[in-house]
Amino acid sequence: MTVLSQEQRIAAERRVREQLGLPMMGTNPTGSVSEQTLQIEREILGAQAYAFGEIWSRPGLDIKARCFITLAVLTAKYQLGPLEDYVRASIRVGIAPSDILEAMLHLGSYAGLTAVSEAMNVARRVFTDLGLTKPGAEITPIYPMTREDRVDAFVRVAQEIGIARHGLAENAPPLQPLKSGNWTAKAKDLPVEMELSQLNAEYGYGECWGRPALGYRIRSFITMAALQALFANDQLHFHINNAVNIGITGDEIHEALAHAGVYAGVAGWRNAANVARDIFLQRGIVEPA
Repeated sequence: MTVLSQEQRIAAERRVREQLGLPMMGTNPTGSVSEQTLQIEREILGAQAYAFGEIWSRPGLDIKARCFITLAVLTAKYQLGPLEDYVRASIRVGIAPSDILEAMLHLGSYAGLTAVSEAMNVARRVFTDLGLTKPGAEITPIYPMTREDRVDAFVRVAQEIGIARHGLAENAPPLQPLKSGNWTAKAKDLPVEMELSQLNAEYGYGECWGRPALGYRIRSFITMAALQALFANDQLHFHINNAVNIGITGDEIHEALAHAGVYAGVAGWRNAANVARDIFLQRGIVEPA
């Protein structure tokens, strides 16, 4: 896709905003403006056409995938006000409320349980406002997996997404750590670290990745988006490799990182793209310069 002309950019922005049911980014909710600020207010709206016109409109990812990526960044960054708008937009384009909650559950491994609890509360309020749920119902927990189930799911997921390997074959070469990352420090784990690693793997890969909803592709996109937003470079490196293993292309990864950059910052996008470059070099997707 080539860079859009000014007219194409404006038309694309309007089209995407209509699909999502969203006002222009930067819309002044108070309607308060002065002669001194009117010009800059109008220029702000025009400049932010970049988000919907240039990025959201790109054909490299469908609009549902872009919604999931957006929800992931806003959840990870605790941006609860905009999150409400994008939960509504996600429902508008056909994402089921249960899949929105599923994505937020998944993000608990990366953004933390308190962040996703707050995000889920935002989503629940939207569901109630839209008449999709009724307030006041008492919810008691269901424990969907036993310890054995979690271990089995972890083993299955590890095989199916090729954790820490270049591919899915049993003899696939190992992923090399990011050269500037923390994992370059070689040392044996303390027993307590090994125990905690097992607990986290059983929860993250077993109890979250191992659930049947969403599929590995969407789970991979939202994982990369959250890690980009958090500047968690080592883990982002790890999960970009997993994305390649399950068939997400280099172009799609760059589209996802650029989209996340709209909400996590262009500097964060550039950082994430540099992390991706190391994986692409290891996997032969790009050639050394």
